[in-house]
Amino acid sequence: MLERLNNWIVSVMDVLLGWLLRLPSDLQLIVVALGSAIILTAVRVWTSNQELLRRCRDDKARLKILLREAKERKDRTAVQRHRSTLGMIAMKQLRQEGRPLLASLLPIVLLATWAFARLEFHPPSANEPVEFSAYFPISAAGRIAHIAPGEGVVAANGWLQEIAAVADQGPAHGMATWQLTASARAEPHRLQIRFDHRTFEHAIRTGARTYESPVCAHDEHVLTTEVKLRPVKLFGVVPGIPALHIPPWLTAYLLIVVPCVFILKRVFKIY
Repeated sequence: MLERLNNWIVSVMDVLLGWLLRLPSDLQLIVVALGSAIILTAVRVWTSNQELLRRCRDDKARLKILLREAKERKDRTAVQRHRSTLGMIAMKQLRQEGRPLLASLLPIVLLATWAFARLEFHPPSANEPVEFSAYFPISAAGRIAHIAPGEGVVAANGWLQEIAAVADQGPAHGMATWQLTASARAEPHRLQIRFDHRTFEHAIRTGARTYESPVCAHDEHVLTTEVKLRPVKLFGVVPGIPALHIPPWLTAYLLIVVPCVFILKRVFKIY
């Protein structure tokens, strides 16, 4: 159900934003981030009481001056009164934050869903070498898995691979790896992985502006399969944050959106 919804959202957003995929990856990311900043700023203008927020800002500035003067006079009653008033103003400002947040949630979710499916990796070029791995339970180590030869797909290290035991990358598991190249075509290549009298399928698209999901989950016989795609890094240098599971494109997106929203609010006097 969730996968269908995700695919539907991506299809709809392709109609609106598919033209971006003709641009270089860095420019794609910058345009999406700037568009997000504009959406967040515009939504705030339409859904919040800007006059009220302006008065709150001015009142807080004045109260902070009065609070400092009361502290210098050691007037505890005035200090308490000013702090109480500041708290009331802060609550008014907080109540104004709800509507912009709710109004911007849907467009941002739609944009994020599309970006995760289209902007996270570089689509493989035609005949570009890619590493394809299949992950198995550790009990499968030492056995043979193979990919059924397909038209337009070449396995540089052979179709048959022995499953190796891996114990230094998280929980112990088995892994078989193929070095593949595939020709360009309109439809994705359907890799068929055969193991233990079963066949598992993984789609890979080459020579196109989009890529198929790099990771596919299967069952207890073949846990997952994965095509190692090159992640998009802004200008080739902005890294991800692996500890927080934040990919490089998302790091760059946030680094652009956050300051841009701040700048737009200052330039257009939005509160």
